[in-house]
Amino acid sequence: MTQTASSARHPEHAYFLDNTDPTLASHLFATLKEIQQAEPVAWSDAGAGFWMLTKYGDITAAANDWETYTVEEGHTIPSTGKSVMLPLAEVDPPLHTTWRRFLVPYFTPKTVATYRPLVERIVADAFTDLQATGSGDLSDVARRVPTSVISAVLGFTQDWDFISSITEEWMASAGDAERAQQAAKAVEDVVREEVAARRGKAPTDVLGEIMVAEVDGRPLSDDELLGLCIVFIVAGHGTTVDGIANTVHRLLAEPGLLTSLHDDRGRIGAVIDESLRIHPPVWNMGRTARRPAEVRGIDIAPGEKVMLTFGAGNYDPEKFAEPDTFNPERPGVHGHLTFGFGRHRCIGEALAKLEMTVVVEYILDHLPDLALADGVTPRTHFTTYGLTSLPVRCRS
Repeated sequence: MTQTASSARHPEHAYFLDNTDPTLASHLFATLKEIQQAEPVAWSDAGAGFWMLTKYGDITAAANDWETYTVEEGHTIPSTGKSVMLPLAEVDPPLHTTWRRFLVPYFTPKTVATYRPLVERIVADAFTDLQATGSGDLSDVARRVPTSVISAVLGFTQDWDFISSITEEWMASAGDAERAQQAAKAVEDVVREEVAARRGKAPTDVLGEIMVAEVDGRPLSDDELLGLCIVFIVAGHGTTVDGIANTVHRLLAEPGLLTSLHDDRGRIGAVIDESLRIHPPVWNMGRTARRPAEVRGIDIAPGEKVMLTFGAGNYDPEKFAEPDTFNPERPGVHGHLTFGFGRHRCIGEALAKLEMTVVVEYILDHLPDLALADGVTPRTHFTTYGLTSLPVRCRS
């Protein structure tokens, strides 16, 4: 991105960044660091315009200040074409507290641990072709694992590839209102079919349990149920797909890292966290100012959009020394912003990390000589960073 000479609304703090621009992928993190150094609080005229908070401390302060920065007018920039509100993701306290209390039991570390045998079977199946041929595109594995896992947990009967495809199309459609509405409808239609198939039946899976559960003493409305399943699908698919691909890329790109993990598997968690920091699958989320605010002497007006630029905060040298260096042993490696911060930190973090861990373990156990091949291709959507292609081969 290039810095603009003027901006219609905030010329003195202008830095044009279009987060829907597909060409952004190749220079995303360099651009975010440039913005952080030039204008830590910057205004972009892209779309309807938005502020970017790029310093770690400013991002975390805003994430904790729901009275000033609300998600109730959407948690992404731009908004998507969905027809319903997303419970948990697009509500502030006190309702957010109610929803989180309702959902936490499904994603506690203890509950997530019971999914490990399921995840291990899915990962083994996903690697079958690559292991048989000795080469392939690991982005296909990354697509299959999270979608299959969240579908199995919810009890969805739809083919994983179909769900992955329509979710990917929805993520890619941001900025095109008509396309986004069509893509959102495809996802919503899948959920409606799954809900309809369970009506009047005893629950046999998580979706069935949620359908008969109560929030604050009342059953979920149809719209709430639809919105909740969309949260599960999108969060369970997109961010973890990218998290797996980015982590495996880093695992193979760092000299000696794969070999060193053979000898010390206790480092896997730190390696995953440092990969999530340096190449975050979720690099921004949005808020709307509901009252006047001031950040670093800059006034933010009510109604203005504010981007919490996690991908910039993860490179803030005031938080992470030598942020360009991949260092799993760095102090505070778990403090990255990739899963968000505060009350809106991703509730599915433990499940996402389990999936990444099992993928890494599988490579160590069955593909210890795996290496990168030519053609690694990054891509961004409006909130995510990942890889459309991750070619790999076995050396032997």
